[in-house]
Parts: sequence; structure tokens; C-alpha cells
Amino acid sequence: IELTGQASDSIKGSTSALCYMRERWALLLAILMLTSPASALVAGDNAQPNGPSNQDYIPVNSLSEQSIEALNSPWIESSLFDRIDSGSENVRVTVITRSLSVLNQWQFNHGAIEEQKPARIGESMISLDPAEGVNHRTFWMNSEIFHKLPGVPGIIAILDAQNSPEPYGTDPFATPPGFNPESVRSGEIHGAIGAWERGYTGEGMVVAVADTGVDFAHPDLNGTQARVSDSKSPYFGWPLMFDHNSMYYWLVNGEAYPSRSTWYADTSTIDYDNNTDGILDISGYNITGVNTSLSGEYHLGEHPDSTLRNKAGGDVPILVVDDRVSGLYETVYPDINRDGHFQNDVPMRPGEETAGLDTDDDGLWDISAGLVYWVADGTNGVPYSETYAPRHGYNNRIPGAGNLTLFMLESGSHGTLCASAIAAQGVISDGKVLGMAPNATISSIGNHYSGGHSLDGWRFIAEGYDGVTITQGDQPHIGSFSFGYSSIDEAGADGYSLYLDWLTRIYNDNASYSVAIGNGGHGFGTAKVPGAAHGIFSVGAFSSRSSDSWGQNAPWSNRGPNVVGRMDPDIVSVGWSATGDIPLNSRNNANSAWSTWGGTSLATPIAAGLMALVAEAWQENLGDYPGSQEFRDFVLSTSDDRGYEPFVQGGGWFNASRATATLDGANGTWWASPAQWNSGTFQGKHRDANINLMRPGESQNVGLEFENYGGTDVLLRFTPTEFTP
Repeated sequence: IELTGQASDSIKGSTSALCYMRERWALLLAILMLTSPASALVAGDNAQPNGPSNQDYIPVNSLSEQSIEALNSPWIESSLFDRIDSGSENVRVTVITRSLSVLNQWQFNHGAIEEQKPARIGESMISLDPAEGVNHRTFWMNSEIFHKLPGVPGIIAILDAQNSPEPYGTDPFATPPGFNPESVRSGEIHGAIGAWERGYTGEGMVVAVADTGVDFAHPDLNGTQARVSDSKSPYFGWPLMFDHNSMYYWLVNGEAYPSRSTWYADTSTIDYDNNTDGILDISGYNITGVNTSLSGEYHLGEHPDSTLRNKAGGDVPILVVDDRVSGLYETVYPDINRDGHFQNDVPMRPGEETAGLDTDDDGLWDISAGLVYWVADGTNGVPYSETYAPRHGYNNRIPGAGNLTLFMLESGSHGTLCASAIAAQGVISDGKVLGMAPNATISSIGNHYSGGHSLDGWRFIAEGYDGVTITQGDQPHIGSFSFGYSSIDEAGADGYSLYLDWLTRIYNDNASYSVAIGNGGHGFGTAKVPGAAHGIFSVGAFSSRSSDSWGQNAPWSNRGPNVVGRMDPDIVSVGWSATGDIPLNSRNNANSAWSTWGGTSLATPIAAGLMALVAEAWQENLGDYPGSQEFRDFVLSTSDDRGYEPFVQGGGWFNASRATATLDGANGTWWASPAQWNSGTFQGKHRDANINLMRPGESQNVGLEFENYGGTDVLLRFTPTEFTP
């Protein structure tokens, strides 16, 4: 396709072309007359051949460059200047850099290394070297030396670590009376049921939800927790979870609940049953009927979930036992009913990590004790700390065996709602909630809005516990982000978006991210960070409201383009509205633990669940996991055109049935790559994550590859469409 710059404000198609598609693929060339939206910026006497003359358009730092060079003008989040101007003595920054070693030396020279408290009895500290290459680090620093930081060689961006991401709202417009949406209906209109009938349910796919946490003891989500399947991992068999807030306070201060309100429980208190009467000698707890501690030492602590304490009426004791191998603590008993007897409580251990209490004898838990995802073994640090600690300049703090117990909980309801859109099992309330990929598993990145280290959650998806992208079995495949940074205006050219683009396009090109575009619509150019990043699946919301607006754009869903002209969203799905699960501890019983919700917060996990179905079909038919960019091209190519501009619907309405049928080789199906293209070049090269410009009279040749996996030829008619502002 030859793209030609024009001086008008419309996009015109000059020809219509026919293309016969043989089995596998075909190439199509046609002539398009395309106006660059930025062409007026560079027209005139001052236009230069190597770049635009308009000083508002300066080069955006590209994370895809591999050299370590000093950047004269790294991207700096403006709120940092506001904090300094308001008199803040210290600021907390996250620095994206090409060299942590260079940054570390600068911190050392300027007294900006965060001190750790020394190891306590039973603990040890291990020094580790950080990995080189593009990375990030979060630390506190004195405001008086902030002006020196941008000059440190290799720095790409400086983010405000005190600026936390915000979950998008779940009720942008109220649901009309008498309207009762169901997520299975979302599956029908997105073709999930058709994909299930073809045998694709998300089996083997791990979807990470970065949010408030997930209530895995909810009957609809119990059993959906992802586990480490890499037998070489020291965390093999344990759930795959991450909580950067709790990890920070543990590594820096050695704190866990109750000394600090985190989701790590201090279980270093030791008790004994020396006379084997079933009563612990010091605490007096009754352990009759509980598996015997093979070492003779029983570890005690308190459950860290505040919602459980509220529901149970006070502190909930927990007992940790080494009942399989002496000194290896794997079994945790929460005394949910607070009766001092542990024999009537549900044990939590690898393979059955959740616990709850059935209060109405219907066979469903009505109170949740959450999920345990690791108990200290005395040898290893907490999962992912071997990567996280050196990244941020810390020594790795190793807890003594049985002294620390890690829980995944839920601090609100947003994360559980998102997880249910992906993998809910349809257990409660006669199947009220059913996820798009019922056999996919969920990795929860909890406490995501606590601030400070949110980028670690993004990177965790791309590299897993061991910090290595190419290993399998300890990292998610897909990330689901239903949040944004409302205070950042440079959406798409900001440090957050560029980092996320680098993670999915360069660092691990098999990691895909489904990211909400936001609820601030309805005007054009309203895409929010990080939904405006380039390499991701940015997701907008359409309606499932059969009463008035089925299949139409939700008026509050944000629209593209981003600030460098990229099409946003990429794809749209149901966001208005469906049913979803909410935490057990927020309701009286399991069958009432659901709600109606909406927003791009809903559309995003719906899309992530559908992506899991398609990824499974891709792997089954093509033998490998899809690369993030070809995966996005494929999903956009097989979506349904709803008749809106690309800045409203992107590629269209996600159609998992057509996507899986295409991969199965159904006759008459096809897909194209690239599925979208920002015409032009910048400084002599087309940029995947930067602005591209075309001047009047310039042209660009772009090859389109069409794939046909079926057994018969396909005849395509290629007709460009004109959109006029």
C-alpha cells in the first residue's frame, strides 16, 4: 500500500482492489491517498527534511534503543515539581534508566540510598547485583538535589512514586431499573461460548490482575489461582502472586502484620506441646486433631485481613505446622470462628491454599480467610524478592523457616470483580457470574494502588518470579489493567506508557497487556495513561444493554488518538454492563456476593479473558505462544466492525468465536498484519512508539500480509473508507 500525504483534512481511498487469497497468505498492494494529521505542523518555509520545525514536537525517548547514553531531557512527571515547589523536603521517585549501576553510584554519592534495618534473630541478609539493561528503581531523595538527577547518564524518565494509579469506576452510568445483565450474555455476544464449543476455555493460560487483590476463597474463584509449574523453581507448587506493598515493608524494615498493616503475617512466635495433651504449652490453644508438627515447634501469628477481623469480631489466630517434612512449614490453620480450637478449621497448604467458613450450611463458604501463597522455608527470600531487592538497591531479607506467612487478600472489591470477568466458575446464585475463560488461572498483583512500586507489578508479568523472561511456569501470559493515571496529559509519550510499550514489545514480546482506556469520554483524544501505550491492547467499552443501546459505544468510554497520533482503543468489549463477584466478607452469604458493574474496568478483563481463549487456540494450532504484536494484529483483524471511527472502536468488537475459528482453519476466514498503521516517519525512520509525520507530496510503501489457514481460496475486496472531521 502506498500512503501519500495530502494537505486536506480527510482520508480518501483512490482505488478498490480485489485479492485472491490462496492457502496461508497473500500480499496486497493498493494506492491510498492519506492525509497525515500532523502534516500542517511541518508545512511551510521552515520545514526541515530531518524533523519538524514546530518546537512543541520534540523527539520522544525510545526505550527500544539498546545503547546506554546520557539523555539531555528525560521525561519528568510534572507533579514532582509541584511537590518541590510546595516545600516538600523529600520526594519519592521512580527512575527508569538504562543502567542501575550508574544510578546506584549516583545515589551513593548523594546519600540517596534507602537504609534497611538489620536482620533480626532467625533472619539473614543477602547482597545481590541488579540486572543491567533498561530497568527502574524507586527511592526517596532530598528535594534540594532533585535538579541533579536528570543529568545522571542513562536516565530515561523520572516518575512521581507518590502518585498512585487509580482504579476506574465500576458504575459510570447507573443501570436502569429492571435490567439484570449477566456475564454469560457477554460471552454470547463476544463469541466466548462459540470458542468453548470448539474446546478453548483458556486452559494453560495465566492472566494477571493488577488491582486491589482477589478473594480466591469466593466459591466462583476458588481453584482459579495460578500456581508455579516450573519444577526447578524454589516456589514450585505455590500460587503465583505478588504484593509490592507488603514486600517493600518486609525488605526495608523487616515488618509484617501486626507490626505493620501488610498482607505478610509474622508467624515467628513458637509454641510447643511437650506433654502431647493437645494443648499448646504457652498460648493454651487446642490443637487436638491437627496434624502433628514433626519438629515439635508450632508457629503462631495473627491473620492480616482486616475484613476478616471485622466479620469474625476480632483478631483471628493462625497456626503454622510442618506436618510433612520436619522444618518445612507448609500448612496454615486460620481459627476463623475464634474458638481457640484449630481442629475444626480448614487447613491451607500447596494445592488447597484457600480457607473459609460456611455459616448457613449450604455447602458454600460465607466468610473468607483468603489465600496463602508461601510460608518461609528458611532458605529463600519471599517470591520475586531475588529480582525486586537488587532492582531497588536492597539486600534480600531471608526469613527463618515458618516465621513469615504470605496471604493474598482483597482490600476493596475492584480486583475480585475483574478476576470474575476472566475466570468465574458460575457457582453462586444459580450461575449468576461466569467468566470468559473459565479454565484460565489468575495471578493476583494485589495492593496495586498502595503506591511506590506499581511498575514492579507490570514487570512481574513479563519476567515472573525468577526475573528471566524466557523461562516458563513462573510468570503470567496476559496482564489485565483496569486503572490509570488521571493527572498525566501526555498520554502515549509519557514515561509510564513508554515503559509498558518496551515491556511488551522489546523486553518480553510474548507478554500481552489488556489495558483500560478510561471512563472520561466522550471526546476524542481522551485516552489515559497507561491505556495510551503503543504495544498493548488498549480496551474501550461498548454496551450490552438490550433495553436501549446494545452493541453501541458507551458514551463515557475514552477515545483516541493518543498524543502522538496512535489509534486508541485497539479493541472494544462489553463495559456497560454485566454481573461480577465481590468479596465474601462484604456480604452476609456467598449467594449474595455478586453485583452489577460496568466501565472500562469491566471491558478490560472481559478482553483479557477472551485473549486467553484465543491464545490457547493459537498455541494448539500453531505450536507456540503468540508474540504480542502479531497477537494484537490477529485479534483486531478478526473483530466485528460496529461502524464507528477507529478512534472509537479501534479494530472493532472482540469476536472470540471468529478468532478461534480462523485458527482452526475454518474456510472463509483470514487475518491481516499489520492491522493498524500510523503513516509516516520521524527523523528518517518509521517509529512504532513515537510520532510519525507525512508532508504534502510524500509517500510511503507498506506491505500487508493476509493469512488464510483454511483449505479454500478467499476473495477479498479492499475498499478504503473516508472519515471526515
